Amino acid sequence: MSGKFHDGVRVPTRIGDNLFSEKSKEKLRKIASGAHHTLALTHSGKIYAWGDPESGKLGRVVNTRNKNNNALMIDRVNASHHPVDIYAGNHHSFYVSQQGKVYAWGLNNHGQLGVGHKNNIHLPEQVLALDGQTILMLAGGEHHSIAVTGEGKVYCWGRNDEGQCGKGDLYG
Repeated sequence: MSGKFHDGVRVPTRIGDNLFSEKSKEKLRKIASGAHHTLALTHSGKIYAWGDPESGKLGRVVNTRNKNNNALMIDRVNASHHPVDIYAGNHHSFYVSQQGKVYAWGLNNHGQLGVGHKNNIHLPEQVLALDGQTILMLAGGEHHSIAVTGEGKVYCWGRNDEGQCGKGDLYG
């Protein structure tokens, strides 16, 4: 990658040559993208992130105030509970561990991480309210999140000023 971090990339351009290649030990399993960040999950259970480091959405503590340096770096997320799946909201992210536990990090100004407070989180924190659920799908909007379980239950949390969490009356 070269140039300023804000220059557009108008054609598909290969990234992470040293990390994501045929010769690398790391083989990609899944990618997920938010509004200004991207996640990559490898078959070995490592998560990598790059993009805008603000609000903790890259899942690591930023060591410099230089946004350009952090945005250009593809680096590991501190996900220590063997991730098997990843999901991204606009400014927040999730992973599901091999044990079925959900972890969240990033912007949390409306409780969109589901961790019981509204502080931004730089390192993945467990979403305790989803313990015991088999999560099939997770999705993050701008300021809310939603999950579907193996039993067909739907959970939603975060901003609800426009009815995003579906807590209104049902139409019948």
